[in-house]
Order: sequence, then C-alpha cells, then structure tokens
Amino acid sequence: MRKFYIFKVKKEYQNLYQKKPANLYYILKYLYYLKPGESNCGIELFFQLIQMIDKNELNRKIFIKYHNKKVYSKVRELHIINDLYSDEISTLKIKSSYILLESKYNTSSFFYILLKESDAFFICDFENQDYFWLSEVKTLV
Repeated sequence: MRKFYIFKVKKEYQNLYQKKPANLYYILKYLYYLKPGESNCGIELFFQLIQMIDKNELNRKIFIKYHNKKVYSKVRELHIINDLYSDEISTLKIKSSYILLESKYNTSSFFYILLKESDAFFICDFENQDYFWLSEVKTLV
C-alpha cells in the first residue's frame, strides 16, 4: 500500500524547486521525521513552503464532481475510489496542510482529479523514498 503525502507548494517555491524536486523532497522528508520536541523550527519552515488548502472547498468540489460516478463514494471526510474494473482501491483524506492518498498502486485516479484543481501539488511517499510534481505525471489512470 502506497501512502502519498500531497502538499500544495507556494508559487514562489514552486518556481524555485520545479527543476530541482529532490531538494524540496529532502526538506519535506526532514520535516516529516522531526521528533515532537524539535518541531518548533520545522513548523515555521513548513508553513513558509506550503500553501494551506481550503479543505472544505476542495472536499465539496470533489464530491460535487464525482458523487454520481459508480466507482466513487465518500464516507465522512474520506473520499474513496473502488474501481473493480481496473482493480483500484484508493482513499483520499484532505487536511488543511496536506492531502493523504493511499493506494495499492503507484498511481491513482485521484491524481487526475487533483491535477484539475491545481498544478502546485508536490507528492511524497516517504516510506518508498519517491517524490514528484503532480503536473509531471505522464500517464494518469
């Protein structure tokens, strides 16, 4: 199961790290692994790089666009794609500072959905040491 953390990067940092995503990944990885006692400085750096997400608006947009699709459902704050045809089961939870996507594959239909909302999303899978700009994904489900 892949666990993707999706961050909306502020425009000025998006321009800075577009061609050097590894640098942004290592900063976010450092912040991800900070211990609770060390997090004061990390929180400031995090909010300097990351744009807050209007989670209520994004939740509503996704639900309104996809609620009539057979493969889509929503349970409380969790968006679910359960596509038996493509054998995809993915869940998406939107927070104010990041989006958490869990999928058993390296890609998800949610990538396509989120790309329609913004090109500023940067995706990290810290467990598998994988990262990429959502706008760079060539083959979407």
